[in-house]
Amino acid sequence: MKSKLFLLFLALCFIQCDDFLEEQSQSEVRPSTVSDMEKILESGAYPTEEMGALMNRKTEIFTDNVRSNIVEAGYQAQKENEMWRFRWDLLMFNEDGGGNDISFWKVPYERIMGCNLVLEYIDQMAGSDVKKAHIKGESYVLRGLYYYILVNFFGVPYNYGDPTINSGVPLKLNTGVTDEKFKRNSVAECYEQILEDLETGTRLMKEGQEAQSNDVLRLRYPVGWALLSRVCLHMNKWDEVICYADSVLDIHPQLFEMKSATSYSSGVYDSRTPMELLWCCVEKDEDTMALYPCSPSEELLDLYVLYDIKEGLSDLRIVTSNTFAYFVKPTWGDYAGIYVNSKKGVNGTYWVNGGIRTAEVYLNRAEAYIRKYIETHNEEDAYLALNDLNELRRNRLSAGYVDMTMADFTNADELLEFCLRERRRELCYEGNHRWFDLRRLGMPEITHIFLDNDNGHETKYVLQKNDSRYVLPIPGEVLRRNPNLTEIVNGNNK
Repeated sequence: MKSKLFLLFLALCFIQCDDFLEEQSQSEVRPSTVSDMEKILESGAYPTEEMGALMNRKTEIFTDNVRSNIVEAGYQAQKENEMWRFRWDLLMFNEDGGGNDISFWKVPYERIMGCNLVLEYIDQMAGSDVKKAHIKGESYVLRGLYYYILVNFFGVPYNYGDPTINSGVPLKLNTGVTDEKFKRNSVAECYEQILEDLETGTRLMKEGQEAQSNDVLRLRYPVGWALLSRVCLHMNKWDEVICYADSVLDIHPQLFEMKSATSYSSGVYDSRTPMELLWCCVEKDEDTMALYPCSPSEELLDLYVLYDIKEGLSDLRIVTSNTFAYFVKPTWGDYAGIYVNSKKGVNGTYWVNGGIRTAEVYLNRAEAYIRKYIETHNEEDAYLALNDLNELRRNRLSAGYVDMTMADFTNADELLEFCLRERRRELCYEGNHRWFDLRRLGMPEITHIFLDNDNGHETKYVLQKNDSRYVLPIPGEVLRRNPNLTEIVNGNNK
């Protein structure tokens, strides 16, 4: 078994094992303890800082949250390369298009390999059964998270058409090396596996909670419930969304009150104000700086205008940099950029700008209550939704905030629109939420205007309603290696 495991370590070359695995010879290493496997979990299954942007913001360029800009000369090459994604070009990941980029596909599957490795061998390691349970739980939840990301990159939205027929992504649930050319599983099969992994992992982490880490970069069982509320939102399972959100907020209801921030730069992912964090995802220092080819769209910026807020209030998410994103309006002529206000963690050891936090859980629950209200006309659900939205907003708006009431809305649809605007304001440039939300909210039409850097010429690109490009194209290199992975058009293989 251990010789086989060594070969798997070589296949998982991203795992750093030299400092904790007992070396028996130049051809064999022998992991033997739970501590050994925990270090493999940390280095081979958890997100690396190199993939932080992929976990957080890489899909933002596809959304209505961005606009094209004239950029400084040093960013021209980046702008031209990312133009392929900005216009939703089917060659965006290919050599003859936007570049031979397979990271959207490859990176999550690499981490899934790490999860599978831990799950397959952890029970054979010597050490605490409680610790084993928690490590297994973390691995299951991580695997569920990665498959959730993959199926929202490359699969049809769950609530569009028939998920038992629509194509998702291949499910690989063991470490075996094989020449098999995997085919896509259905979207329904993917979501069934995601739910099973999240439910199993959450249960195991809860059972083994005495062995959980205090590091905010490591998962604990409330994170599993939060992810389950997110996934069930995509599946229109409103009662389940509410149940899982209740489980989180019953034990961790805290939110960061921005108006009481003691520092101009304090934010939700700052180690000085961590009260609403459930889990943080690290990223590279350079990924936290300027994203010059695009800046926030006027449509997004307009959402922070006070048209749906009581008169005289300010939204501190845009007025100051007290939040997760620092939006910079043009200050150098036509030049503009986005600065992500990431913060170093404990002792300044890492950078974070994404993860899972209670604000999302409040929004998940509020939307589920409103959806139920629309279906059943039970006004109690509407009041419960508004309670959640008011709780979030009184922690985001300036002093003098007055709660919204049902009298502020003429019907249930207006309340839902208000909730979705709040979600967009709160979660933009974080967790790929906007792109994934656009997919589940009916795949609306989006227009992007590309601004030529040389002459300012504007070119319009349109993503039509229900456009097949709401499903990202599998990179050409991946398709060449496995022709069984066919593309998708509106839920049908071609």
